[in-house]
Amino acid sequence: MKHVNKPGWKRLAAVMLAVPLLTASSWGGAAGAEPVAGTAAAQEEKGAASAGAAAQEKQSADSSGAAAQEGQGAASAGKAVQEGQGAASAVKGAQDGQGSGFAAKAVQEDPSAVSDGKAAQEGQGSVSAGLDASRDAVQPASFSAGAEASAQGSETQGNKLVISTGSASYLFNGKPVAGAQKMMVRKGYSYVPVSTMAKLYGWGLSYDAKTKEAVVKRSEGEWRFKNGSSSVRKDGSPVRMDAPALTYRGSMMVPVRSWAKLTGSSLAVTSGSVTLTWGKRTAAAAPPVADFTTDKIEYRLGEPVVYRNTSHDPKYKIVKETWKGNEPAFFTPGEHEVTLEVINSEGVSASVRKTVNVVDEWLYTKEQYDRLYTPVGNKFDIDGASVLMMDEIAYSVIPDESQQFIRSNSPEHLTEEGIAYEDTLTGNVRINIHNQNRSKKDLNVYLIATNPGTSAASVKVGAAGIGGPAQYVSTSGKAAVTRYLEALSSGGITDTVRIPAGESVVLLQEGTKLPLKPSQVRTIYADLELEGDIKLSVVAADPSRDPVAALKELPMLPRDGKHIRGTFTGADREVQVDGVVGESPQRLVLGDPSLDGYLEGVDAVTGEAEKNVGNTGVLYSMRLKVAPHTLVALNARGGHYAGALLVNGEVVQMTSGSILKNSSEAGVLYRTGAQEETVQIGFIPASGSNLPVHMLFMPLPEQHD
Repeated sequence: MKHVNKPGWKRLAAVMLAVPLLTASSWGGAAGAEPVAGTAAAQEEKGAASAGAAAQEKQSADSSGAAAQEGQGAASAGKAVQEGQGAASAVKGAQDGQGSGFAAKAVQEDPSAVSDGKAAQEGQGSVSAGLDASRDAVQPASFSAGAEASAQGSETQGNKLVISTGSASYLFNGKPVAGAQKMMVRKGYSYVPVSTMAKLYGWGLSYDAKTKEAVVKRSEGEWRFKNGSSSVRKDGSPVRMDAPALTYRGSMMVPVRSWAKLTGSSLAVTSGSVTLTWGKRTAAAAPPVADFTTDKIEYRLGEPVVYRNTSHDPKYKIVKETWKGNEPAFFTPGEHEVTLEVINSEGVSASVRKTVNVVDEWLYTKEQYDRLYTPVGNKFDIDGASVLMMDEIAYSVIPDESQQFIRSNSPEHLTEEGIAYEDTLTGNVRINIHNQNRSKKDLNVYLIATNPGTSAASVKVGAAGIGGPAQYVSTSGKAAVTRYLEALSSGGITDTVRIPAGESVVLLQEGTKLPLKPSQVRTIYADLELEGDIKLSVVAADPSRDPVAALKELPMLPRDGKHIRGTFTGADREVQVDGVVGESPQRLVLGDPSLDGYLEGVDAVTGEAEKNVGNTGVLYSMRLKVAPHTLVALNARGGHYAGALLVNGEVVQMTSGSILKNSSEAGVLYRTGAQEETVQIGFIPASGSNLPVHMLFMPLPEQHD
């Protein structure tokens, strides 16, 4: 076999994570990925894709349901994840600082999974007349008429906040303000977000990552709230609340009655709302001015529409904008309503509504528009059957036999502590680890390097990408491969670890220090240069244990009979294609064993022969001559696909904020200009997704004025 070097990648600047309200440092998180499985149980067998209803991920919401497992060549069953522009995790695709930094993980929890604990039975007296003595959920108006009258009588002497059930728009001193969350009821108690309450009371809010507490800072002291705890620490002393605090969609929530007691506020309950009054009234911030323009007065069918947000606020910063109906182009004639809402830093909102007029004259059909204007990294609809009518591109594969590879994916589901895989190697090694915690307690997965020799050895860590802890296998796999490719594009060694003779060290410590809670997933891709014989061990252990000490005691876990573990060679592959592609519709098939054979190897633990089904973790590189005015896209053929590719040194997610659900969708990778171009592409099959995939080369429609 001919040996080839890996292509040189251009440096890519990493721009990843937008930090939600409550954060803690990690390499985990979603990397802009969406969940794949919904309510139905995920399939484990190879050839199975995600089942059940899809969950929309916004970084702060944890949908229930098991994660879909990867399977080769199978179509997705049920409804896949719903895509949406801007519906990526927490402020558009929560991403890490790739290659050089670590992300901040949103501290969030589905309230249904939060144990409310035992509610306080004592001290349940009402804050104001008429309030229920044992529960503070919103009651009918007649239930608290006395408190209502009391609040009204003191209105002119202090601030007044009215919160309606089911609405995130609060009324503060007669002006609407945006709350971080809607008031919600859990086990009979009405909960409100600490962040909004602190802001309206004029106090600061921070998060103590060490103690995992939301901290409200006042001029006279501080309060500390902790998820699941019925006690709030007031200046260091515990104070009992009526019910435990809980986190919901990134916000710390506390019982409204407890907040009233802590702040000395009067609380009145009416039908469907609560009213808090306190202190000396402060002037509410004025709303911003919401406005936008379009680049034309009227448009033809399929003509691109350019929107410009001209909203402004003379005093405060506009921190959020929400559009409705702002389609990039319209394909039915008539007037189309577009709405823009903006919110300033004081939480005050304003909105504007306008119409876009579309005449009954075609510029582009939907298909033409999609191929010309769908942004790189986004997807468009395609006739899956028509893809198979495209000419198939012949190619040859030249492996780099010096590139070794470890895949530790069996057992995929960890039900106990133990050693998942280990082997002793030297030289260049890429490792792929992919596990889900199916035990009933927290577990962590470590990569441990042991020097069995009599002299010091070292491990150089190159490109590495870590996804998770995540609830969905495709989310974890997509995040890991995205971060790996971004690190690869930057190039170079990121760390050198010296290992004395006979000793062991944990590699990738910063990226794997957060444990996996039950049902969570972690995926790792990492390139290592082993100088000397080094034993690499993948270890699952209780987070409270020293993993190096545990390595000497833990048993070897058996294979699960469904997934892959083993050591392989030739894990870098150069794809060679003769001639120019894209002069007519063509497809290049990857991940089909009849065209591109799977790596052959061995399970170093049992000595059994192993095949790297799907070639997960194999790095394909290709330099293709592409015709002018050609669209390069990716089409999933085996079911859902969620991953990333490196195109001319830039990482392109498949897809940004979503996934390729099935063969009826294609994601845009690149478009050539007026001249023939050489396009360099790197592709690594992602854990949690399905193969094969087809890379499409399609002539672009002619552009019109």
